[in-house]
Amino acid sequence: MNPATFPTRLGEAPETTSRRTIPFDYAFRYELTGKPGNVINETVTVSIEATFVAVSIGYGIVPKVTPIIFGLPDRQLASFPPRISLGEIRLNDVLSFLEEKLKETSRVLRGETGPEAVLKNGFKLNPDIAEFVLQGIKINLFLDRSTLQNLFQVVGAPPENIQFLYAIFDEGSGREFQNEPILNIAGLGISDGDRPFRYFAQPITFAPQSTIRMEVREVSDFQGELHVALHGYKVLGGAGTPTGTIQRRAGRIRRR
Repeated sequence: MNPATFPTRLGEAPETTSRRTIPFDYAFRYELTGKPGNVINETVTVSIEATFVAVSIGYGIVPKVTPIIFGLPDRQLASFPPRISLGEIRLNDVLSFLEEKLKETSRVLRGETGPEAVLKNGFKLNPDIAEFVLQGIKINLFLDRSTLQNLFQVVGAPPENIQFLYAIFDEGSGREFQNEPILNIAGLGISDGDRPFRYFAQPITFAPQSTIRMEVREVSDFQGELHVALHGYKVLGGAGTPTGTIQRRAGRIRRR
């Protein structure tokens, strides 16, 4: 995409044929609380050096989840055979291990406190020992005490369940770029990487020192960091900016 081909009407990219452009992104960061309906506003100010032209928008997420590792509790070890393999552990035993772990840590998952919350998303072998345990199945390996106590891990919420509404505003001009907040799945795609960004129908121009505000309204109970970026470029050499050409008056020097 050649910036010099963009039109120059209001809200569109300026003519850049005779000006130098440099790639530039403006980023927003949000701390999602996991409370649906919570509204968060963040702003960035375009630097004085040049006009910023936003071409596309994208986002990424960083889950704020401490992995829940669980297995056979100490007090239950005595009731199990001294030599036990993975195939001998029943689902009822796993649920019992999990319930005790959740009580111990007082963890609340998706608004619920019991094992049923975990069963909705799932659990898996602890990644740190999964390979060892799976190899052991082939030779009927018995599990030691340490392995039994750290055998499983709770699976986090699926990325596609993370939803939020977003809206962009130019605080300087008062312009809004949507008639109402847009659902991230409708505008950007789901957070597992399937189209997590989009190009604007027309590039959006923000003048030097203008303030860009982005509003995010939480929809799902996801907790973590949301990172949103406006991808684009700066147009150097604009009048009245530090990168602009200084215009000198032409005139005849008087002789004394």
